[in-house]
Amino acid sequence: MKWNDKNSFHIEPVQGLLNDPNGLIQFKGKYYFFHQWNRFDTDHTYKEWGLFTSTDLVNWENPGTAIVPDQKEDKDGIYSGSAVEKAGMLYVFYTGNTKENNVRKSAQKIAISSDGKTFVKKNQGIKTPEGFTEHHRDPKVWQSQGKWWMIVGAQTTQNVGAITLFVSLDLLHWEFQGTFYTDSALEQMCECPDVFSLTNDVDILTVCPQRRTSIEENDLSLSSYAGYLIGKIDYKKKKFVPESDILLLDYGFDFYAPQSFEDDKGRRIMVAWMSRMSELEEAQCPTTKSGYVHCLTMPRELKWLNNQLRQVPLEEYKQLRKEEQKYTSANAVIKNCQKAYEILIDLGDSTPTFYLTLNAGMNSLEYKKGLLQISRINWVSGKKEMKELALEELHSLQIFCDNSTVEFFINEGQYVFSMRSFCDSFSREITYQELGKKGSVVVYNY
Repeated sequence: MKWNDKNSFHIEPVQGLLNDPNGLIQFKGKYYFFHQWNRFDTDHTYKEWGLFTSTDLVNWENPGTAIVPDQKEDKDGIYSGSAVEKAGMLYVFYTGNTKENNVRKSAQKIAISSDGKTFVKKNQGIKTPEGFTEHHRDPKVWQSQGKWWMIVGAQTTQNVGAITLFVSLDLLHWEFQGTFYTDSALEQMCECPDVFSLTNDVDILTVCPQRRTSIEENDLSLSSYAGYLIGKIDYKKKKFVPESDILLLDYGFDFYAPQSFEDDKGRRIMVAWMSRMSELEEAQCPTTKSGYVHCLTMPRELKWLNNQLRQVPLEEYKQLRKEEQKYTSANAVIKNCQKAYEILIDLGDSTPTFYLTLNAGMNSLEYKKGLLQISRINWVSGKKEMKELALEELHSLQIFCDNSTVEFFINEGQYVFSMRSFCDSFSREITYQELGKKGSVVVYNY
């Protein structure tokens, strides 16, 4: 059976395989979300950059292909990267990947556009510095101290994850500055680094540590996750100085390769690839029968509140709300056949227990004795699988369900659980139990 129902407010490809979000930027009044894309098949054998654009971060247009692997230094893949604006021009940075006799070569490449449609590649390419393997990719560029800075995910020749640093005055000519950050907690490789300031006192470094059983090219036994460190950028020493261990960005099943940007409202907005699927889960993903696979998360605003990183849904999503249903009874069964909807739950006073099911039981949430458990039914095994978090207090939930995605925002974005979940039932029934006397459940159809 084909999966014919696209998500209504999550970015996903018309065809083929979508993965990492790239080059997130607001350029000439329009939001640009590039992404890695195999438009020919639902596997990872080919990589170009596709593009989605929007004026409101909710309704998206899909121009399609943006950058293709058509030069010597990128012929085997346009890998992840970022974008900045300078003097009305859009500068895109990506990793060009080549393989000759199974030997990888990486180069950080530049393409420039005046209109966001046609991209002219420059001849310049940043080679991998000494002391690092060719697993050197995913450049993120920003401006500070009157200069342009670039960090790149890396692997040392000692098989340790790291992040390299480069500096430029013109965005075209770059000088290597050394190691921006490295630690054994970055495992054997660090992908998709990003760094930004949320206050004058706090910088955030996001990382995707990748564990490899060796540094050999034929090693396919990989595991990785998305996390962040709290600290400060020391521009004099050209280092990131951490003040925390690596913390999880998302506690759910599907979240990887996040990237952030700042829009004209001064908001720091982050988007990620909504997948940590195994090879088997990806191959058997229900959408593959319809010729496409994967999507991006909802864009979420990052805030620093009460010495914590918070991730909150964008205000723009309120425009999707249509019918409203409100419940205040302790227990309820909510009949629902909408595939896209939002739930706001105010638990009133701190609650010792709370139970919730979504999508006719495909997803559940249980809070009991300081432990939060969120589950789904796996589409390969057909079995229930669970993620959990020790949580002292649960007082609010905001949940976004799309046709095959669920995103839980806990306690005003203190924690987030993101996941793919495939429900082929007509019913999307919602149930809850043990809502407090001052609590309320509001359901918005989309």
